[in-house]
Amino acid sequence: MLKGVRTVLALLFAASACTVQSGAPASGGTATSPLPGTARPNRNVISLDELSSPAIRAMNALDVIRSLRPAYLTERGKTSQSNPEAGKVHASLDYNGVIALSDLRNVSAAGILEILYLDVATAMNRFGGAANQGPVIVVRTH
Repeated sequence: MLKGVRTVLALLFAASACTVQSGAPASGGTATSPLPGTARPNRNVISLDELSSPAIRAMNALDVIRSLRPAYLTERGKTSQSNPEAGKVHASLDYNGVIALSDLRNVSAAGILEILYLDVATAMNRFGGAANQGPVIVVRTH
């Protein structure tokens, strides 16, 4: 009898180990990874598909960001005593220099191809000191 219980426990242990290795959660919940053949959306990109809704197309670029990715607008806080713009989120239209975030109110969502969020390191690499040690939201237009 004891040998049979040990065998059953060993089989259960082996089966649970195989389940964890196959990518299914051990807790019995559902997997959060996408199905094979489907792409996980990039949280740093607002794609043309997301911009195609009539309600979104009626907005300006800043309102689109507020609606779809409000985290893009989170500021790091003051990073410099001498530069009040340091650490703030800035914007760029088609990678043509850095502009104030508020300038995105003048850009219609109907003319946007995609919106990209560049973290601080990427923004500094792309725009240098003009990024002011902050992230940059790039709006690519038609």
